[in-house]
Amino acid sequence: MKTVLLVEDSEMFYHLLKKMIKGVSVEWARLGEEAIERYKEKKPELVIMDVVLPDMSGIEAIKEIKKIDNNAKIIVLSGIDHDEVIQDAKKAGATAYISKSAGVNYLRSKIYEELKN
Repeated sequence: MKTVLLVEDSEMFYHLLKKMIKGVSVEWARLGEEAIERYKEKKPELVIMDVVLPDMSGIEAIKEIKKIDNNAKIIVLSGIDHDEVIQDAKKAGATAYISKSAGVNYLRSKIYEELKN
């Protein structure tokens, strides 16, 4: 079974994502440092990363994960839609940037698309 690591400080969002995607194991990290450690332990096929985290920015966490595994697939899922933040995420190594205002079907399709590749 493929594993997705959700890096998000909202427990509600974790439970919603877990119900939304089927046939996938969903791990959860609330903090950037925790995400980096979980990535080392679990080697998930996909990381879904929020930009705003309590301990560090999601962009910094992406950079650290990419140092561990340059081939890591990381989708940024954020409520921040500023061009500068989107560009910073892509420069850090994010494969996609999705707004939290995007529809559930779009998010689900992007997750499955990334897991296929």
